[in-house]
Amino acid sequence: MSRSIVVKSFADLPRLLDLEELPTGPAEDAVEPPPAENVAPDRTPDLSELLAELEAASATLAAVARQDQATRALALRDLEQYDALAATLQEAERARDGACDLKLRAEELADGAFAEEARTTAAHVAGLAARAEEAAARLADARCAELKNLAARLDVGRLLAERRRQEEADRLRAAEAERAGRLSGALAEASEALRAGRLEEAKALAGVVSTEDPNNAEAASLVTIIAQREAAVKSVAAEETLWTVRRELRRSPAEAVARLEGIDVDGLPTPLAAQVFGEWARACSRLCRERGLAEPLRYAPDPGRGAILARESGGEYVVVSALGMGPAWEVGSVVGERQVRRARPLR
Repeated sequence: MSRSIVVKSFADLPRLLDLEELPTGPAEDAVEPPPAENVAPDRTPDLSELLAELEAASATLAAVARQDQATRALALRDLEQYDALAATLQEAERARDGACDLKLRAEELADGAFAEEARTTAAHVAGLAARAEEAAARLADARCAELKNLAARLDVGRLLAERRRQEEADRLRAAEAERAGRLSGALAEASEALRAGRLEEAKALAGVVSTEDPNNAEAASLVTIIAQREAAVKSVAAEETLWTVRRELRRSPAEAVARLEGIDVDGLPTPLAAQVFGEWARACSRLCRERGLAEPLRYAPDPGRGAILARESGGEYVVVSALGMGPAWEVGSVVGERQVRRARPLR
């Protein structure tokens, strides 16, 4: 008979168990875990294979699109049949209503006519109208039934939406074609005006096209050419004025200043603008000496632009002359203190 052993604490375990007899490692017959299966990574497709797949998918998509277009065209032809039936139904209903109205008027005349012949004729007309009303009503009922059957077979709402979409697309294409033709005509007129030397007209026409079609390359090129022509015209005018001032108006400073003030300095080449400014400043200096203006000042906020200032008897500085400064710098207008402080003596 076996004897049971009672352990009252963990301290008794070493005494009861011979720890040295316990195995130090895993048993020889321990089951090893199975090796992990070798999973092959996904193969990266070759570029030629990928391009072939894309080409095949593109061909499939194109075929589906052609088939869908053919199906849409057939469906829209069915919608034309629906429209024809609907128009026939409306005509039959109008004929029925008209016959009914005629019948009522004829019956009223037959009931109230004084002459026998009138009563007889009105009754005959009423009979004809009644038969016409009945025939039109039968036709209307038949067309209505056909419409219901056709509507049950067709997705009429979807077809109507598709037709509206196509009509809107046609309208947009027509509007775009009209716009393209109008802009093309404007460009042709602008080119002709440019060839004829009418720069302002050409500029206005090209500007209209550029505003409506900012990405129009032909208009952009034309605008550039016009700007170059304008700059060339300005340069020629400025050079001619300089020539006149230097050779003919050296002893007429007032006239020289007036001529130079009239030059449009916007867009002039920098060397030419500097020549115009220098000649204008020299003419203004001679003008101030001729008029006895003491200690005139030259205000030049930007290259090629400036104003000549002189003090009036009241102590304020006014504009004697201005070049390229705009309408705010009219001759005789009072100049602010800030501009006066930035001005330098005129030599």
